[in-house]
Amino acid sequence: MEFGLFLIPLLLVMSGVIAYIGNLVGRNIGRRRLSIFGLRPRHTAQLITVLSGMLITVFTLVTVLALSESARVALFRLNQLRQEIQEQEVRLRRLQVGEIAYLADQEVLRTIIDGRQPLDSVRRQVNAFWERASEIALANGAGPDVNSREVLKLTPPGVRLEQIAAIIKQRNTEVVFRLVAAENTVKGLPLKVTPIWFPNDLVYRKGTVLLQGVVDGRRSRDEVGNALLRLIDSAALRAKGKVISPPFTLVSAGPDVRADFDQVRATVTRIVATRRQVPVVVKAAKDIYTIGPIEVELEVLER
Repeated sequence: MEFGLFLIPLLLVMSGVIAYIGNLVGRNIGRRRLSIFGLRPRHTAQLITVLSGMLITVFTLVTVLALSESARVALFRLNQLRQEIQEQEVRLRRLQVGEIAYLADQEVLRTIIDGRQPLDSVRRQVNAFWERASEIALANGAGPDVNSREVLKLTPPGVRLEQIAAIIKQRNTEVVFRLVAAENTVKGLPLKVTPIWFPNDLVYRKGTVLLQGVVDGRRSRDEVGNALLRLIDSAALRAKGKVISPPFTLVSAGPDVRADFDQVRATVTRIVATRRQVPVVVKAAKDIYTIGPIEVELEVLER
């Protein structure tokens, strides 16, 4: 049942009752020629009628505010809502004609903070990271807020750097702290950022085989080289979700994978020299953590 279908009849009935009672009181005072505050009886009756009208208004307002959250928001936060609407209108107009500074889900900055350090140290690192991220966002085109002059705005509302520092301290381990753009932002506007933090876990130890495949040494050097690069890319895709995307890219992007060019070229030469199909493994060149990157090396297996 709609809220208005209940509220409107209630207000009509109660307003009528108050008006009727006010009229009776006014007429009774008029007949008895009573006086309030030294007023003449006729003026006293008029005062009672006016007070009855005021009482109807007060009752209506109190009832609506008590039963309707929307009415409370409209009454007490009207100016704030109007400002937010204006800000969104400006944002939409700039998105239509302006140059994008940050895409939604694009990383602004990342760092590693050791939660095993004292809380004061963690706080200082979080604050320093925030200042650095603000500088980078400003350099990339984001603008300060008109009122607060802040370049970055934490979202959702209510999140505080102090709270983040306390949570990192509670983790009591190395934590990746990442700020990500919450929405598409054009140049000149403040950047809303979502804080993300998670343990910097060891994902692969040095020497772990990430992927194995077969490469045909009877192909040309370019074809063999491309086959090796595809193996490396496939190994990186398998690590998606375990190792995060490269710095400043979208969080949905694949991990950053790196291979030594000279080692890849030497592997191509060795495979071509065999003139046959050979198994090749992609291995972790060093310990790989959540923050990345994925550094790999190739090994040709002898049959």
